[in-house]
Formats: sequence, structure tokens, C-alpha cells
Amino acid sequence: MEALRSMLFTPGHRMDLIEKAIRSGTDAVIIDIEDAVALDQKPTARALLEQLPDSPVPLFVRTNAVETGLMWDDVVAAGKAGVDGLVIPKAEQPGVIKEIDGALTALEMAFGHEAGSIGIIPLIESGLGVRNTYDMAMASTRVECVMFGGGEQGDLVADLGCEWTPEGTGLMQARSQVLLSSRAAGIQHPFEAVFMDFRNLDALRVESELARTLGYVGKVAIHPAQVAVINDVFTPSADVVAYQRKVLEAFEQAEAEGSASIAVDGRMVDYAVARVARVVIARAEAAERAAARQQQAES
Repeated sequence: MEALRSMLFTPGHRMDLIEKAIRSGTDAVIIDIEDAVALDQKPTARALLEQLPDSPVPLFVRTNAVETGLMWDDVVAAGKAGVDGLVIPKAEQPGVIKEIDGALTALEMAFGHEAGSIGIIPLIESGLGVRNTYDMAMASTRVECVMFGGGEQGDLVADLGCEWTPEGTGLMQARSQVLLSSRAAGIQHPFEAVFMDFRNLDALRVESELARTLGYVGKVAIHPAQVAVINDVFTPSADVVAYQRKVLEAFEQAEAEGSASIAVDGRMVDYAVARVARVVIARAEAAERAAARQQQAES
């Protein structure tokens, strides 16, 4: 999975909105067949997946939850279309992740898609999901991203009985535990889910900066107006990137000369510091590639 900063939800039964989402400036689009689509429109949304336009940005599909009985039809339609990945809402059970993995393997073979090309993103929206994040992340090699679903008045807030604020105090333990479990499982793309008040961009920035500080690499938008703020927060600044390049260049030169610990601008630099520098530089380069894909989508 390519590193992403932003994903934008769009209703799955509206091709015009899917096409607009692709051109919105987001790093990826999530075609929603769950909350954004009424029950009688879900077959239409599944059928539209066969008609998706060529897209320079990745296309994901949010399925219905497994307990609804609707998820497997969504998995089949998305697997047949060969989308980039599935977002599984209310994810709680590692066994379900394994079953989806097996189904996708069969669908990839049946419809000529590259083996393992369709990813799985568990969306964590319950206390049990928080507790089982590590096991779900380890259940399949398709899981390269885990999404923390802490939206205002959302399922997780209701499940925990906590108070939601942009500062994140009530959800701090759950948000941190999902991040820790994801990182412990080797997940390179822990993601934050939605901020519900799409008119309040200042509060969105507050929550996005909290997520970035904790170690999340991106966030989901529910409205195109949110995309620019999210991309800005999760893109390393030019000054930060320049400094990290300076650190890495000095360290690699010292390492070649037989030293693994040096000082740069009065700060100690060792292997751990160099590792951080490489991560920041890699994210900046990924942001540049995402911007190039966005320009292609807009042209």
C-alpha cells in the first residue's frame, strides 16, 4: 500500500460523486456502500463498482458490517471490480478478517486480478475492536492499514460511554491503544477516521494534529473541504524535511567513516534518530507522489 495522508468518503450509488471525489485532491477515495447508501440502493452501488472510471488515485470500498448479512455481497462486488482495498466497519474478529482474505484470494483468481492486490482495512469502532486490533492486524498480510473510528457521537464513543472533544481526552486511551497495537503488528499506515463537523476546519486541524503527534499517518474526510487541511497536517514541512535530510546525510557520512553516533546542530544523532529521519523523508516523498496523482486526476 502506498503511503497516504487523506482518504475521502463518497456515496457508492452516485457515480457523479465518485468522479468528483477522485478529482477532489484526496490521496484516495473510499466508495461507501454502508452508511451513505439506503438499503434499497445497495444493489445499485454494488453494480456501479463494475463501471468505475480509471483513477490515478486508489479506490477503496467500505462494505457493510458482517453482522448485517450484507457484507459478503459487497466483498464479491468489490473483489470482482478489483478495487485497491476494502474498509471493514465495526471490525472486531480476527476470524472474519481471515475469511475475507480467503474470499478475496478466490475472487482475484476468478477475475484475473493480481494475487494479494486487494487490501483489507479494519475500521475500529467498538471496545472489542480496540481490544482485538493487534490480532486483526496479524490475521492477514492484506492488512496494511488500520483505521481508528473515533468520530463524534459515533459507535465507539457510544460503546465506551466517553465524552467526545476535538482535544481527544475521552478517547485518548482507545486512540493510543489502536495505534500501539497497529504498530506492534507492523502496520505502516495507521489511519484516523472521520471528523464529523465538516464546517469546523479549525477543530479538524486540532484533532488531526493530535493524531499525527500520536503516530497516525493520515485521516479520513467526509467532505472535500476537509481534504486540504488533512493533507497539510500530515505532510512534513519543507523545513522539517530539509533538517532531516541534513541529519541523515551527516549520519551516513559518519557511518561510512566508522562512527555510529555524532552531533548535528548540538543534538546527538544515532541509528534511532537516523531511522526517524528516513521515515520523515519517505513520507515527504510519498506526499509528492500523491500530489502528482492528484494533478493527473484533475487534468
